[in-house]
Amino acid sequence: MSNPKNFNLLSLFSGGGFLDLGFLNQGFSINQAVEINPFFIEAYNEGLRSYYSKVFDEKKHGTYHVMEGALDASKKEILDTLKQKNQGVAGIIGGPPCQDYSVGGANAGHNGARGKLIYSYFEIVKKVDPAFIFFENVPGLFNTREHNKAFMDLVKMLGAEDYVVWYDILNALEYGVPQDRSRLTLVGFKREIVNRLEAAGYKGKQTMWVENPDELVFNWPGKIYDKPKQNPWPGKWLFGSDIIQTDVDRIPKELSVLQVINAFNTITSDSPNQGECFNPKSDKFLRIDEGDTNRKSFKRLHRYRYSPTVAYGNNEVHLHPTEARRLTVREALKIQSVPDEYVLPASVPLSHKFKLISNGVPTRKAELIAHEIKRTLENYYALL
Repeated sequence: MSNPKNFNLLSLFSGGGFLDLGFLNQGFSINQAVEINPFFIEAYNEGLRSYYSKVFDEKKHGTYHVMEGALDASKKEILDTLKQKNQGVAGIIGGPPCQDYSVGGANAGHNGARGKLIYSYFEIVKKVDPAFIFFENVPGLFNTREHNKAFMDLVKMLGAEDYVVWYDILNALEYGVPQDRSRLTLVGFKREIVNRLEAAGYKGKQTMWVENPDELVFNWPGKIYDKPKQNPWPGKWLFGSDIIQTDVDRIPKELSVLQVINAFNTITSDSPNQGECFNPKSDKFLRIDEGDTNRKSFKRLHRYRYSPTVAYGNNEVHLHPTEARRLTVREALKIQSVPDEYVLPASVPLSHKFKLISNGVPTRKAELIAHEIKRTLENYYALL
């Protein structure tokens, strides 16, 4: 590992760039972004261009990379190219597609075409040798016995390459994202960084609460909401019914940010991507209760609750709480905490838009973790 004293990143499996956006907002720069889906590439380039055209602050934001074509991160022949282009970057961020480890997906594990991508991720890390890594995947990669071995193999391989890793299952809901989205999250730093910080007085891994988390080498961002799902959220309401005020009044006011109605309250008919949604005809749009999400399909959101996990496929997008339709692209982006200034191009088909939204890391969660990673790097760089 070199000592670049920079905040440049290689982004893998970049999708629409929601993860990248969180790091960019913390001052990191994307040296290169890698994606294989041409529609996702178009979305990434236009989404970040639109965002930066409205909010870019050179004192706050890093620069992003415009992808010029598809790159398959699983192909060994691109390893040398990635190493050459990303020599000395501070970090690698990204999570391979997760369907093979998802209980609701293919469940093929490390034998599946997508499941094997965690090893491709490792080979790129090994080749580029960054100062830190960020990795995210579905909880099934850790919680399911047959898949856990593949994850622990990855942890061991990273350790053999001198990475000290932290991993946990983090729920975006606990960080202010209006969505029940648990994901296995891993952050690793080169042992040299950890050793030098510990020698300077920073504490290493802690299993117990500490009074000042800033004294740690690395710390997960503090939860904004502790066990939010245990609160008295409303049950199902008949579709089209008036507000049941007694149900609403039982919800602690500080949890309002987690409610779907709060996520949607700034959307107007003129909001970008608001007019884009699937419009199939079905009487189910009128029969499903508000808040009836305990079903495989046709889940209807509740105005005063958080959304279940954004996991869209085969045109199966959650239903709007009070309207007889599926969610729009803008509404789905809001549930993923993507800023309003990020706009997806009209030329990308709806099915691909909803797929990339499903695959993305919520931007708010990404930014909070990026902040903690940057703190570790800044403390280390100050010692060089």
